[in-house]
Amino acid sequence: QAQPQPAGASFRTGPSGQVAWPAGGGAAPATPEPAAPVEVAPTPEPAAAAPVARAFVPAAFDSEGFGRTAKMIFIRLQAANDTGDLDDLRAFTTPEMFAELSMDIRERGSEPQHTEVLAVESEVLDVADEGSRQVVSVRFRGQVREQADATPVAVDEVWHLVKPTDGSRSWAIAGIEQWQGTAATH
Repeated sequence: QAQPQPAGASFRTGPSGQVAWPAGGGAAPATPEPAAPVEVAPTPEPAAAAPVARAFVPAAFDSEGFGRTAKMIFIRLQAANDTGDLDDLRAFTTPEMFAELSMDIRERGSEPQHTEVLAVESEVLDVADEGSRQVVSVRFRGQVREQADATPVAVDEVWHLVKPTDGSRSWAIAGIEQWQGTAATH
């Protein structure tokens, strides 16, 4: 199982186009220190449609409004990545995320890409204030089609969005991870 990654870490797309954390990504150590053995009682797997337990979302936080904003960012990332629009990508990603995306676009070269977002739902999982920035973790579930006649592909990811508390920039994507029943929330 993948190590949880910090919100400031970047991601890397794999051969299938799915996003994954780099080995030892972000501030996490490349080789974890051995931990003392801990006995854990087995827990049943949650049902696929079961709601996700939120880490912390303040009652005053507009989860519905933020969910709409997050969906627009999701769709915008797909479009900017498809067209290789580095200026647009830079506008709504952290420097680390931008570096990974631009490297992927350079590696892709002139190979055409078109991602059709067929459906996407968002759920705010966590909201954290870290002094100089706010971090919101959002789970996206839906379907995309990565080629014109291809079978739709399921999407189930958690995106970590950050914004300086001084309002000096809008929300930026800081990290993306595949949902595996639990996600690193901040």
